[in-house]
Amino acid sequence: MTRNRTLSALPRCLVLGLLAVLAPGASHAAPDRDGAPETGYELIAFEAPGCNYCPVFRRDVEPSYAASRAGKTAPLRFIDVNEPVADSFQLSSPVTMVPTLVLVRNRIEIGRINGYFGRENMHHMLNALLPAE
Repeated sequence: MTRNRTLSALPRCLVLGLLAVLAPGASHAAPDRDGAPETGYELIAFEAPGCNYCPVFRRDVEPSYAASRAGKTAPLRFIDVNEPVADSFQLSSPVTMVPTLVLVRNRIEIGRINGYFGRENMHHMLNALLPAE
C-alpha cells in the first residue's frame, strides 16, 4: 500500500480546524506540543487506504463532532494505521479493523469502538466512553 495523501482534503481540514478554534464561544483547551488538549483526552480515528466506511464516518460524524460533548472533551484526530505515529499510542490491543475510534488520555487507551454504526449510535457510544461530567 502506498501512503498517498489527498491534498484536496487539506483545505477542508484547515477550515474546520480554524472554525473550531476561532468560532465565537469556542471553549477548547489549548493544545500542548503533541496536539493533545490540556485534559490529555483525544479521540483517535484510525483509518486505512481503501476503507469503505472511513469516508462515510468523516462525512457523517466529523462535521458535528466538535460541537458535541465528546468533541469538547476529546478532540478528534485521524491517523492512518500504516503511519509511524500510529505506533506512538499505548493500545490495549492492535487495531485490526478500520475505522476504529480509540479514546486515549495521555496517549494511553481508555476505550475503543471498532467499526462505524451510524451518526446517532456513534455519538451515544462515544458519550458512554467519556468520563462523567
